[in-house]
Amino acid sequence: MRKTVRMWGCISLVMTLLAGCGSAASTPKASEAAKETKEQVPVTQIMNWYAQADQGGQYAAQAQGFYKEAGIDMTIQPGGPQISTIQVVSSGKAQFGMAQGDQVLMARAEGIPLVAVASLFQVSPQIILFQKNEPIQTFGDLNGRTVFVSPGSPYWEYIKKKYKLDQVNELAFTGDFSGFLSNKTSGAQAYLNTAPFSLKEQGIETNYLKIYDSGYQPYANVLFTTEKVLKENPKLVKAYVEASVQGWNYYKDHYKDVNPVLLKANPNLNADLLNFGAESQRDLVFGGDAAEHGVGYMAEARWTTLMKQLLEAGLIKKEVDVTKVFTNEFLPAPAH
Repeated sequence: MRKTVRMWGCISLVMTLLAGCGSAASTPKASEAAKETKEQVPVTQIMNWYAQADQGGQYAAQAQGFYKEAGIDMTIQPGGPQISTIQVVSSGKAQFGMAQGDQVLMARAEGIPLVAVASLFQVSPQIILFQKNEPIQTFGDLNGRTVFVSPGSPYWEYIKKKYKLDQVNELAFTGDFSGFLSNKTSGAQAYLNTAPFSLKEQGIETNYLKIYDSGYQPYANVLFTTEKVLKENPKLVKAYVEASVQGWNYYKDHYKDVNPVLLKANPNLNADLLNFGAESQRDLVFGGDAAEHGVGYMAEARWTTLMKQLLEAGLIKKEVDVTKVFTNEFLPAPAH
């Protein structure tokens, strides 16, 4: 099993002035947004973890030259357990970042002027994992059990309150599944496109509950930037979003061609795991509203529901105008 796994938790929000960026450029194959520009613009985007299948479209966009065609000299910076993409982008060290929808909304509530420009996952791959023979049917069945989670995770605060988990033994997830494996009745946070496959390779059969099915449904792997970048360089934002969506549409059917790039970026992976990830996440990316509106689409109603859930859980102090939290303005028209 990979030594590196995802860790979720609270993010430290830091308010700083945001760095600007230049104008985008294009080659003859570039999108309409990039055709009016003159030169390749250096751009950095920071991922929410080490290279994984759920970032496959971003790496496809770079490997296939879609960013270059859009006038962007792209650097993809991996994330990690001690890296806050919110801090990196808000401080101007990267123009674009990847985070969960609740993280972006909580940042806005703290006064950090971030804007979501695309959601790559309509349904979050976040799950609570448990060993196969355990009689767990709903989140309420976790009461009285040990659950390994990152303390303060918004989804977990919501689930504890909704399902009245007043007798759950909450232990901090440390970055591996050793505690989960030694406690056969426990649950653990995980991603459905990685952990079930990795554990099965070790002979451990598992089942899971999707966080999405709890009623807590933030958009996942959200691409975001700052109000400053949006205002000063909307053509760059549009070129970036269009190239990213093009990358995801390519990755959908050609993931085996792109996965070697991910393997090079993260040697802890293996080809079988990446193939499993790409296949298991397909409906999460291309289903739901994306089936009609295209990859990246976001609905105001879902952002509003999320904002109210965070408010009820005490994770934000006041209502947020969600129309300023996200925009679909830069998404390409869906292909039908």
